[in-house]
Amino acid sequence: MEAIILLAHGSVLCGSGEALWEHAARLNFTQRYEIVEVGYLNYSSPPFLQSVERCILEGATRIIVCPYFVLPGKFVKVDVPLAIQAAQTMYPEVEFVVADVIGADSRLADAILESASTARTADRWHDELEKASGHCRADSQCPLYGTLSCPRVSTPPDVTAVTGVSMN
Repeated sequence: MEAIILLAHGSVLCGSGEALWEHAARLNFTQRYEIVEVGYLNYSSPPFLQSVERCILEGATRIIVCPYFVLPGKFVKVDVPLAIQAAQTMYPEVEFVVADVIGADSRLADAILESASTARTADRWHDELEKASGHCRADSQCPLYGTLSCPRVSTPPDVTAVTGVSMN
């Protein structure tokens, strides 16, 4: 049985991975693959190895890792192979294959044109950041944590307690 894992870097910003989950839902809806999971290299959940474990528990014998990156930079050339190597060591009976990055796929031109048509002026550049607060986990690493945009925390945290650095 084949599975797909959409693999991204991850972020400390709550809600930053929502687009990836939406893509996973769309892929699942196509029913081309019986198992569709999301995994992250850092910061976000679930971590890649946990996604691998879920695929295997659902019966996957072949896992297609789809790096959710536009360019094959350090994360794709170094970190993704290391993560897959660790998974392969843990699960030698499973075949792991890696898809190309999104790259220069010509179909992205339409998405870029759509994005350009909704460009914002400087006073609205933070609109997307504020949307992320709708997925808040009250995580002190999130850039919104303790701000007025964070819906989970009513007062800013003690900076010294969070960072270990006194602001005095």
